[in-house]
Amino acid sequence: MSLNLQSHTISQRKSLKLKGTKTSVTKNQILISSGIVSLDAVLDGGIPIGTVALVEEENYGRNADLITKHFIAEGVVSDHSILIADVERKPEATANDLPKPIQEDSFQQTDIVAEDFKIAWRYSQNPIYDSKPYHTSISFGHTFDMSAKIPVNELQNIRYWPADKSQGTSYAELLEHINTIITKGGFSTKIPVEKRNVLRITISNLFSPIWDSNDMNVVTFLYKLRILVRSSYATCLITTQAHVIDDVTKCRIEHFVDSVLIFKPMELSSCADYNGKLIIGKLASFNTFLYEPLSVDWATKLTRKKLCIEVVFIFYYLISSGVL
Repeated sequence: MSLNLQSHTISQRKSLKLKGTKTSVTKNQILISSGIVSLDAVLDGGIPIGTVALVEEENYGRNADLITKHFIAEGVVSDHSILIADVERKPEATANDLPKPIQEDSFQQTDIVAEDFKIAWRYSQNPIYDSKPYHTSISFGHTFDMSAKIPVNELQNIRYWPADKSQGTSYAELLEHINTIITKGGFSTKIPVEKRNVLRITISNLFSPIWDSNDMNVVTFLYKLRILVRSSYATCLITTQAHVIDDVTKCRIEHFVDSVLIFKPMELSSCADYNGKLIIGKLASFNTFLYEPLSVDWATKLTRKKLCIEVVFIFYYLISSGVL
């Protein structure tokens, strides 16, 4: 019996129809959802396959951890293969705390009440981003409820690293483990397989002191990881605490990833509705022109059920609080 095997280069991946993905017309790339639709809108539709994204968190915030869980939960709903790597806590604990998807028949754009702005009338024409996926295709991306959890029996195709105490915690061992999964799991673009799927990789708390970096430093690890992911149907999401990295190393780390999202605490008391500020340090731009976001002032709003990204008019808040 003959098999219709698929072996594609990076330039041919766009013609594939993979579950839980969409093709960007402007980028000419295959995108997957981050699990937070408002964040997908900020990233021009989603995260490209074959890229490495870095999320930096300051002052022990929760945003990086929540984004990781949404990223994994989106993979579970989309039937993607998943690898969870974490050296500070058991990776199974992350999988057991995934937000549950909300089943909605349709999504409608939020009704926006017109307000008289004190700064300028043109602010009323700016778009407002919330957690409902009307900015992207309805079939792409899901909305999740953080107050409910995905049942453990529904977790499929999830691998954990380290799987047990016998495994080490070095960058070299993790890189070899990822290489084995990509090669033997049929995620490499160079190896023909009967059916393609997407691999989602999460690496939490990179550069933590618990990592064994005697055989390979973190910069070398990221350099080799990006090469490995670039020639595969995989996307890697990495989180780290910004305060444990010096400025020189941080610049080198950001150079060897494709996207950088930086979360900082919101310092303005007048912005009490938001729990953090989002700074876009870098966006994936290979094989395409660099995407320019509609705004540079973003903030995270966290409620009991959801996390969403919204536009914040800092100048307006400075005026209203009497700073200016």
